[in-house]
Amino acid sequence: MLITLLTSADRFAALSAEHRLADHIAARQTALLGTPQVSIDAFPFLLSAAEGSFSRVTVRADAVTGQGRPVHASVELDHVSDRAGSYRAASADARFTAPFGSFGARLGPDTSLSDDGHGRLRIERQVFGLPLTVTAELRLSGRTVRIVPVTASLAGRSLDPAGPRIHDAFAGQDRTLPKLPAGLEPTDVSVTAAGVVLDAHGDGIRLT
Repeated sequence: MLITLLTSADRFAALSAEHRLADHIAARQTALLGTPQVSIDAFPFLLSAAEGSFSRVTVRADAVTGQGRPVHASVELDHVSDRAGSYRAASADARFTAPFGSFGARLGPDTSLSDDGHGRLRIERQVFGLPLTVTAELRLSGRTVRIVPVTASLAGRSLDPAGPRIHDAFAGQDRTLPKLPAGLEPTDVSVTAAGVVLDAHGDGIRLT
């Protein structure tokens, strides 16, 4: 009976702390849509809380970019400390996923994007009534994401992906990343079935 009560009290305290931290993050990050989901990996929680440190905290949230485009964020925080209600993490690894519709908005309304099954971007559109299909790699250089065509075909006929037709179609399509929250810096960009994924890392992260 006593063990059950202690376990229940420990879990209640953990839930309270998760909600409190979620509210703090929502108040600080104005781009979030609603309150994020926060999970604190600590058991017994009360012991970690007494020490003022949690080994791992996971934050998941939906947000919008400065252009109003949706993005989903998942952040893993290591060694999070709580000092008088101020939360800091020794390091953080984040993953931001933009749906294909969000990433491809600048390519035109008649453009369809998907994962080619090999981690590359499959781009389909109509050109003079004919289907154009381009497979492209996404490459990260500093804070710029480049779309680099590697294969192309028009109505089933192969085209040179480095030729002027394809080059002109993708000219000016480089994306400059906005400043990421909490001092995170981009480390990689990739394509999955869920959309375009940006990985980021940061050290000495201040949450609230």
